[in-house]
Amino acid sequence: MSPEVVRNLGWDLISGSAHAAVLGLLVLSVRSLLRRHLSPDWRMALGALVLVRLVWPWQVATPVSLFNVTASWLPPINAGSFPIEGWRWVIGIWITGFAIRSGLCLADARRVHRWIQGSRSADARLTSLWNDTLRAGPESLRGVPIRQSPEVANPCVAGVFRPCLLVPSDLGHRFSPEEIRPMFLHEMAHLRRRDLWLNWILELVRMVHWFNPVIGHVLRRWREDREEACDVHALSAGSTDRLLYGRILLKCLGAGSTAEAGLSAVSWSGGSSAAPHSLVHRIRSIARFRPERRTWIVGVCTLLSVGLIGLTDPEPLPPRRIWLLKPETLSRVLPADWVKPAV
Repeated sequence: MSPEVVRNLGWDLISGSAHAAVLGLLVLSVRSLLRRHLSPDWRMALGALVLVRLVWPWQVATPVSLFNVTASWLPPINAGSFPIEGWRWVIGIWITGFAIRSGLCLADARRVHRWIQGSRSADARLTSLWNDTLRAGPESLRGVPIRQSPEVANPCVAGVFRPCLLVPSDLGHRFSPEEIRPMFLHEMAHLRRRDLWLNWILELVRMVHWFNPVIGHVLRRWREDREEACDVHALSAGSTDRLLYGRILLKCLGAGSTAEAGLSAVSWSGGSSAAPHSLVHRIRSIARFRPERRTWIVGVCTLLSVGLIGLTDPEPLPPRRIWLLKPETLSRVLPADWVKPAV
């Protein structure tokens, strides 16, 4: 690649990721502050703003942009501020990290494929319960099969192109039909929301920006909110008592797990089930669930506000604000004969 292409690729990658990280910190703060006042879907929409910022093609300068603040903290830099050899090292390190992350994703896909290949048809009782659950959903899901596998400890949907529900071999012995139905409703919600496809989209973002811990943290919170959104669907779709639902979740977690669901599978107990704070938030959300609760007013206002300040760009620095810059950077902004040496 030519030096100009290398420089532009490196600059677009670093600057785009940095802007998304700044917006991500704002989103995480708002999400934490308004967690009890926003439904999981609205919290996911806030997280999606960070992904939108990564591919946002327009430059809209406004006085309320979040980056008006950050622009005054940093010296004016651009792609030409660093030597081309430095950009070559940046691109080389990025390619190495991208390749490692891609290899881990492919290994995960093969692992789940082995689960499906080694599974067998579920017994008649579980098949009947699953088919009854699918009848309450969209017709496009009616053909999704249910299979039993010794590799999974809890129900999970697996497979991207040909999804199926994988359940442990002893599910019918450990749980009653009244306990199995909420799990199936939760997994059907994952299918309705196309979460298996979204998993790979999110992981593609993570592969490209593997070096950015803020984006990784936003994506982890996004997956936690996804599990809570499926809990809301399961509690709203059936007549399940929220206390029973919480007990079922704790019972599943207490049973342990022989294998953790990854990118090609979404488990009833959640991909981040090992994180104690995630479980606490999820259990609290189940306990606070109210069918009539509406959070769309707060959600719309919050989403529009964060989008307005996070998806816009800083205005050019006017002369009256030049003093905000650090003294050592003035010589890079003003002509040399304008800058007087300090006495």
